Amino acid sequence: MSHTFTASELSMYNGSEGDKPVYIAVKGIVYDVSASRDFYGKGGPYEVFAGRECSRALAIMKVDLAACNDNLADCTAQQLKTLEDWITKFNSKYAVVGKLAVGGCEPRFDVPDVILRSSPFTPGLVATLVVVGLLTILGAYVLYLDMQSPPPLVADGEL
Repeated sequence: MSHTFTASELSMYNGSEGDKPVYIAVKGIVYDVSASRDFYGKGGPYEVFAGRECSRALAIMKVDLAACNDNLADCTAQQLKTLEDWITKFNSKYAVVGKLAVGGCEPRFDVPDVILRSSPFTPGLVATLVVVGLLTILGAYVLYLDMQSPPPLVADGEL
């Protein structure tokens, strides 16, 4: 399910209430980072990111409220690469719960959905399942070959 959050709505998921999840937005994609509440929740070293769009802060590697925005206009190629590395990490570790409305406000028109990873299957889990599947097939093939070989010869009197 994809939900479009306004900036105001996203700010309600800032980790200050223990029973609510902690969300952050990166390039307009909203992630549930509740699994790392110690980092992003109240009192954590990155609490400033919670409930906010933090693309710029991640790109320039600055934990600062003023840097928590989506302005990437003056970022260098290296900073944009750093941001993409963060996005890769978030995609592999956290569930996507929605997107941030364009400009942080309610959209005046229907904004096309971005491609969101809504599956609980993280890339690491998929890789593990593939390896287990291949090992299972290999084991079945070895068993098949073993069954195809003739039985060993037994000399008279041996059992």
